[in-house]
Amino acid sequence: MKYLVVLLALCGLAAFGQDSAKIVGSSAGFVGSAHFSSPPPFVRAITGAPYCGELVGGNVQTLADGTHLTRDDPSTKQCRDSAGRTRTERPAFPGSRDAEGAPSVPEVVEITDPVAQVRYVLDTQGKIAHRQMLSSDRPNRPALPKQDAAPLLANAPSPRMEAASRSADPKAPQTTTEKLEAQVIEGVLAEGERMTTTWPEGSHMGNDRPFSTVTEIWRSPELQLMLLHKTLDPRIGERTEKMTDLTRTEPDPALFQPPADYTIVDEKEDFSIRWVSGPQ
Repeated sequence: MKYLVVLLALCGLAAFGQDSAKIVGSSAGFVGSAHFSSPPPFVRAITGAPYCGELVGGNVQTLADGTHLTRDDPSTKQCRDSAGRTRTERPAFPGSRDAEGAPSVPEVVEITDPVAQVRYVLDTQGKIAHRQMLSSDRPNRPALPKQDAAPLLANAPSPRMEAASRSADPKAPQTTTEKLEAQVIEGVLAEGERMTTTWPEGSHMGNDRPFSTVTEIWRSPELQLMLLHKTLDPRIGERTEKMTDLTRTEPDPALFQPPADYTIVDEKEDFSIRWVSGPQ
């Protein structure tokens, strides 16, 4: 059986501090590994705004003959408690699924505790909690309180176009930003903006006519959370990320601690996790 090697893009892994991953496998099983970089030196807590939800996304590209190429990303489950601790979990290797479409690889779970200034990356197969300190020499900073969305939205300007970047170079891309009217997404009031970047003729890979990319970002001021991100780019198609199944109740405190049967390993530098499935 010929082996398959899949290298994952960095952009889909950055949120977990995971810079690279590789899976080698056959019908009998697989061997996979992922590399995790050091966490940021300090994480500021967002307090008083608990939630849980699922971030789903994907890309749709339309070819010249009208054919649509659709790629769905593995969903990411996210939770945050009132103290500002967060938990994210997703399949370790996006795109790796069994015959029934279920994830065929372990999950990666990351717990970030800005109160204790520590991050855990859980190896769910080996039952190991890789612990990294976020800060050992900087004093704890005040947490960011939950904001009241009403005053922010009440004073929001009417939709208008604002120049975000201008350049004397006629071939430099030009970006404008439009404030959008507030809307409710997943039961939460959201503020949005639309950014349009126009690339003049000859400014990008020899383009023979101008083209534009459009990005919409919708955020909840109350939760300080992105609810919807859409990008329309003629080079890659339409990219969407959206928070779904959003709940506002306090999550189970156990979600923000390593399970009792896990072994805690302190990591001072970058580290890797290796997974094995089936006979090798």
